[in-house]
This record gives sequence, structure tokens and C-alpha cells, in this order.
Amino acid sequence: MEKYIFIVNPMAGKGRGKKILQSLRTNILEFFPKAEIITTERRMHAYDLALERKNDPENVIVAVGGDGTVNEVGNALIEGNATMSVIPIGSGNDFVKMFNIPTNINKALEKLKQGLRRDSDAGFTTITSADGSKSDRYFLNGIGIGFDAAVADQTRKFKRLSGVSLYAVSVAIVLFKYETPNMMMSLNGSMYNGEHFLIAIGNGKCAGGGFYLTPEAEIDDGLLDVCLVDNVSIPQVMRIFPSVMKGKHKKHNKVHFYRTDALRVESQKEIMIHADGEVLSTNAIGIDIRVVPKALKILA
Repeated sequence: MEKYIFIVNPMAGKGRGKKILQSLRTNILEFFPKAEIITTERRMHAYDLALERKNDPENVIVAVGGDGTVNEVGNALIEGNATMSVIPIGSGNDFVKMFNIPTNINKALEKLKQGLRRDSDAGFTTITSADGSKSDRYFLNGIGIGFDAAVADQTRKFKRLSGVSLYAVSVAIVLFKYETPNMMMSLNGSMYNGEHFLIAIGNGKCAGGGFYLTPEAEIDDGLLDVCLVDNVSIPQVMRIFPSVMKGKHKKHNKVHFYRTDALRVESQKEIMIHADGEVLSTNAIGIDIRVVPKALKILA
């Protein structure tokens, strides 16, 4: 018999989780009267809670939060026996777009109750920092290198903004101080060396709460989609920017798309990287990324 465990991040959505915690509990118990509801108390607490429960095939672990919470729970459950689901209450909520999970809580709970199981790929990255240290991390939705990561870092500095407005304002701020690094990307036997404004690697289609950088990505095709943007001027960014929100930026000659199961990015200058909206490094010089097919069981 399925056991539903809801892991709630009160700090998700710039503290939205804390504000709606009581009503959230009520709503969950209306749909799942026997559910276990746990609130996180610190960073990586969702990971620890999910890890303790990953081996029971009857467990359905529901990440209630934003993409950061989803990343923590997903990292714990990858290649385990438990099933994962999501109730989105974060700022971006990008991963759930791949499963058409509503941002309305009651509608999301209703979809969960009637949900179907499917497998989801994940990604895995190893980051080499300028001091020679290495760190590993799974990601569910996507990786951003360069400008994309700098924007993710900027969003952490806002207390009130959320959603597309949070990322749009952050883009505007970062745009006027960002220095495009020289990066070398190697994939599928080819190398691409030069000044690259950003490199976005998508297991999912959308990042940043509404930017469809890899609009043709599929969550279960065993491949990662890559969007590489050449060095662009501010006027060129402003021309490309609106089309990214519709996933129509393929028409721009500064934008290139690839599909692969693995890639490597190197830079002599320290670069920034985010995974699922969470900044992993500000001083990376080497980044190895690969897909992990059918890494997660999803109920949605």
C-alpha cells in the first residue's frame, strides 16, 4: 500500500511555504488523510529526509517547494526504490512544467491523487574548482554556465520578487556588469572554443521560471539538450530575450543547439555554474556533465 510523505520547505518561494503552511497541511490531509507531513529546518534537510526513505518501494516522496527542494529530494531518491512527486510552491517551478503539474495547490494534489507513473532521466555533473577540488551533484531540470548562473546568483539577493519578474529583473541587473568568459565545450566528438555568453544544459525545457532555453528537451529520451549562445552585445540580448520566453530563439544566428549524452566545459577564467537554480560554484574551471537515463520514478 502506498505511503505518501510530503517534505515541505517553509522557505520555498521566498518564504511562501511558511505563510501557507497551516492551510497546506489542511489541503494535503483532505486528499491524503494518512499522509506524513514533514517540514525542513535547514539546507539539505529535504535530502536527508528523502534519503532515509528511498529504499521502500511503497513510499511516494512529495517535494513541496521550489526547484531547489526538488533537487534535494531528487538527489536522494535517484536509483532508489521510492517514487517521487512534486507540489510546486517555489519561485521558478521549472521541473514540474515537464509533467504539467499545476501551481495551484489543490489542483496539484488532485493530479497527484490521479497520477500516472513514468520514468525520468536526470543529469550528473562533476565540477573542478580553481583550487583543484572536485564536487559532484545530480540535477533534475538543468545546468546553467556563465550568464545563466550569474542570474541565478542574483535572484538570491531579492527578498520579495518571485516568478518571471524575479528573473527578468535579475537579467537586467546582471546584463550590465557581466563579462563573457572564454570557454571550450566538447561534445559528440567536436569542440567549440570561444567567448560564450552562456551554455544551458536542459533535461527539462524551461529554466528561470519561464525561459525556454532548451525548448525541445524531453525528460525521458536519454539525452541532454544544449543551448550555446555566442558572445552577444546588450542590444542583441534584448532582441533575443523575448523569443527565449517562447522557446523561439533558434532563429537567431548567435544561438546554437545540440543534443548529447555527455559533454565537458573548460575555462581558464573562473566561471559560475548553477544546477536547478541553485549556484554550485563561482570558481569552476572544468565541468563534466552526463545524462543518467531512467534515474527516477515520478508520479504525476
